[in-house]
Amino acid sequence: MELTIQQPCTALEALKKLYPDSSRRTLQNWLRAGRFYADGKAITRENEQLLAGQTIHAQTTCKPQLIPGLKVLYEDRYCIAIDKPEGLLSVPLDTNEQKRHALGLLRNHFDTDQIFAAHRIDRETSGCLLFAKGKESERRFDELFEKHDLQRTYFAIVQGRVSPSQGTWKSRLLELESLKVVESADGREAITHYKTLRRSPKYTYLLCTLETGRKHQIRVHCSSAGCPILGDGRYGSTEDPIQRMCLHALRLELIHPFTKQKLSLHSPLPSSFKKLALNECLSL
Repeated sequence: MELTIQQPCTALEALKKLYPDSSRRTLQNWLRAGRFYADGKAITRENEQLLAGQTIHAQTTCKPQLIPGLKVLYEDRYCIAIDKPEGLLSVPLDTNEQKRHALGLLRNHFDTDQIFAAHRIDRETSGCLLFAKGKESERRFDELFEKHDLQRTYFAIVQGRVSPSQGTWKSRLLELESLKVVESADGREAITHYKTLRRSPKYTYLLCTLETGRKHQIRVHCSSAGCPILGDGRYGSTEDPIQRMCLHALRLELIHPFTKQKLSLHSPLPSSFKKLALNECLSL
């Protein structure tokens, strides 16, 4: 995006014209991140004086910001992706809007309500989580997820031995009033492709790729296969050796709806998984 200066002004005044819906704090953060240039020269100070005739150019990508409580995997003017830690809500619960959640941390940092969750992962799950910046970005990313025009890959450690070693789980899932999800003819179609990476005497280590993105989909499919995810007591696990559910959003790959470039997000496996003799898988 570009803007030609019509009359002398400060960098911040110019950016307010370029991004009228963005807060002062957001614009200041973008300046510090080195996102803007005037006639090829970087602008980093909000009070830097610009002259009539100069052109401000905005980079599409920028250096990920340091956000307290969150690790940023990727950021550009349209979206921001984080490595969500286990135990953190993606968005607020309907029953408790005040709880700490990733969406709130981002909106507070950028001082705007124009950040939206492109999708969600469970509080007990860690890994890649994508947010859209602005209403138009929200609409574009929503379309991608609704059409499943992307690839979401999860790593799961399950109890028992999955057989066959790879295949597809397909069922219809229905959310009950209790918020638990069950297989039901009245539910929505859910498809999960899985592949066994390795086995130990007690557990199976899986890569799961979502063809659809229903709530608790992988958790229910693993449980229905007789191999609940380790630490997932809600869906039948009887063991919890590292005090967390062993499900991790490993990769998210898509064609960026604005730049049309392939966007590949990756979250390394949690170090706590080392306790389960998983050293050879930690490079995923």
